[in-house]
Amino acid sequence: MTTVIGLAPNERGAAAVHLGSMLARSIGDDVVVATVVPTPWPPNPYRVDAEYLELQEKAANEALALARTHIGPDLSVELVTHHARSVSSGLLEVARQRNATLVALGSSSGGMLGLVSLGGVADRILHSSDIPVTLAPKGFDTGTVNARVSRITVAFGRADVDSDLLRTAAAVAKDIGASLRVACFAVRPLTAAAGSIESGAEDLVVHAWADHLESEIHSALGAGETGSVATRVDFVVGQGGSWAEAVAGIPWTEHEVLAVGASSSAISRFFLGSHASKIVRSAPVPVFLMPRTMPEA
Repeated sequence: MTTVIGLAPNERGAAAVHLGSMLARSIGDDVVVATVVPTPWPPNPYRVDAEYLELQEKAANEALALARTHIGPDLSVELVTHHARSVSSGLLEVARQRNATLVALGSSSGGMLGLVSLGGVADRILHSSDIPVTLAPKGFDTGTVNARVSRITVAFGRADVDSDLLRTAAAVAKDIGASLRVACFAVRPLTAAAGSIESGAEDLVVHAWADHLESEIHSALGAGETGSVATRVDFVVGQGGSWAEAVAGIPWTEHEVLAVGASSSAISRFFLGSHASKIVRSAPVPVFLMPRTMPEA
């Protein structure tokens, strides 16, 4: 099995390398670090295109050599320079050629440091990929070349109640020796809360809602023919006046990954609902987008 790391010759590449190598080490994958040199189309008959491609090729090879220094010697690593019409299509070609388990990407260079930000390449891959995608926060660094995933936190909402998201995440956590946590988020903008309900009563409502969700979570984890796949699961509720506040309102640990459920549509393999999209963009840890599978009626 192979983890493909999509490399850009800038800080996004370093973050993707740290994330991809941590995931590969945790699940027992080999690593392919791929950088794509876009091929001009239609080809220009003049030398200017050739000179430009030579510079791009040189930058790609330098980026690959630097990336290798961020990956521990315990992993089998292949460095690939791929030519394609676009970066996104090229990375997908590499991933499919290698039968990749997942693709690890960095955040947009224009995003906020320490948070996940979807750039153009990541967005196009999400809409076209049939392979799970992981996203590293801008500037992500594991701090060690031997890092492994320590905990998987599942962002749980109404759309996840009847899906296999929890059971899938629990099985992965068990296989790699990581702990499992389920997080729910209660977001109530200050403008909506002002004067509408007393704070004490609002706390009671949130607690009642959390108790109901916790019961559904344990029921979902225990469902199935083989019984529970998780021996222990922690449960936490993040609250705030915005999604960013709610996500930041719970503690996060080093080498943690946030699993977010994604649906599919007629035009997109990975479709994020409005709430899931806000959670992803507020995440201070790497995000693993996991396709939801619903039971057949």
